[in-house]
Amino acid sequence: MNKMPARITGREIALAALSETGVHVTHAQLEEIRRHSTELYRRLRSGEPTVVIVEAPSVQSLDVMALRWMFKGGITPLVLCPSDAAECAELAVTAAKAANLLKVPVFFLLEESVADDEIHLDEAAEQPELLFDAPTPIDASDLSPEESDLQDLEARLSRPPRGFTATRIDATPTDAGKPEWLVVTYGASCAPAHDAVVAARAEGQRVNLLHTRMLWPLPEAEILKAAAGMKHIVVAERNLGQYALEIRRILPELPVINAGRITAPLPAALILQRLQRSPRCC
Repeated sequence: MNKMPARITGREIALAALSETGVHVTHAQLEEIRRHSTELYRRLRSGEPTVVIVEAPSVQSLDVMALRWMFKGGITPLVLCPSDAAECAELAVTAAKAANLLKVPVFFLLEESVADDEIHLDEAAEQPELLFDAPTPIDASDLSPEESDLQDLEARLSRPPRGFTATRIDATPTDAGKPEWLVVTYGASCAPAHDAVVAARAEGQRVNLLHTRMLWPLPEAEILKAAAGMKHIVVAERNLGQYALEIRRILPELPVINAGRITAPLPAALILQRLQRSPRCC
């Protein structure tokens, strides 16, 4: 009788994958991240490759904007967010490769339900090859040394390495007609968002699902492409709509509907309700 392959949690597979890369790894709680910002900013300026595993043990601590604004000067860090155990392995290695390529701290946001999710060892995804295009040199003649450093850091972080898939889309079947709704989600909210989209399609709605694996910098090009031709955007997230505000900023002409709630897990029924009401309520 064949023995079933061993099972491993998202947390375990991420730590195992990172241990093989040799990159420096540090841990922080999301609600404490601002206390670590000075040291992390030092690592950023000195070019020290680091993967920061940011654990969010409770929904109340899942404030994605704390990561967005953790560095002074408006520099946006690179933040990856897995949605299940399989992505924990893939994105952990991606974080390590990106940290080495960009010479910066890269943040790995690990929600508790995702960290505890399990897969078989043989289900781990193949790791991508990443490349980094050096940014165009800036004219620093009129800048102070600190301003020059800030612009250099911003240029390095504004474009993620090539070869990384920042988003994934689950498109409505082509025979159903042109989609009119787009659900944007990330992390642990991906599973209930998928369930809601499946239920909405069963009711005749033409819905696409966009899963963002990179929270910051906001994958604007991918979101704009996915939103082309849509009439309604629903953002499913396990907080009070912070990410929805960012989506609304880049899509001001579209109704962007918040399907966020401080609930673990985020109810699929809430997302479905927002989809059902979206033509009449924005």
